[in-house]
Amino acid sequence: MTQATPPKSTVEQRLAGADPRIFVFLEAWRRARHDTLVPLRSDFDPMSVPGLLAQMWMYRYDPIRGDFVCKLAGEEVNAAWGGSIKGKTLRQILGPDDHPIVLQRWKFIQRVPLIHYGSAEERLSALETRIAERLILPLASEPDTVDHILGLSLYRISAANRDRPVLVPEDIVQIPCAEV
Repeated sequence: MTQATPPKSTVEQRLAGADPRIFVFLEAWRRARHDTLVPLRSDFDPMSVPGLLAQMWMYRYDPIRGDFVCKLAGEEVNAAWGGSIKGKTLRQILGPDDHPIVLQRWKFIQRVPLIHYGSAEERLSALETRIAERLILPLASEPDTVDHILGLSLYRISAANRDRPVLVPEDIVQIPCAEV
């Protein structure tokens, strides 16, 4: 007898080929969940993955500004953006071209909630010489308030492929937290 529905693939299977550090980061987030759909910000300790601090970042949504504000950015993240991004809004960091798409994606990550993986081929307009493989995860300040975005960006220097559009949907994998 054949199954009507194939079993859900694991996150690891769906992200086959991802840098191993992506899975180390994901596992730290999973441990912070404590049987909840989304972990509390207070339960995620960046020091639980000390080898990834330089590539880690965190934003909190500010409803008054209608934008995310950077709360934490590691050294490699700051270097990729040309200086410290802590305290800046997503719009200030990304610029007007990429901001609407990324803002929409991040709000969707919070609303569903889900994890978001961007392959190493995905690029932003503002980063001419760096591309990054990213994992983006939701965090909550309170049990029913998913208002933080936690991420890991593994940058590498590469000449931007000008023939390839920025922020291509085919470069991403999104998995609901209920399946993680």
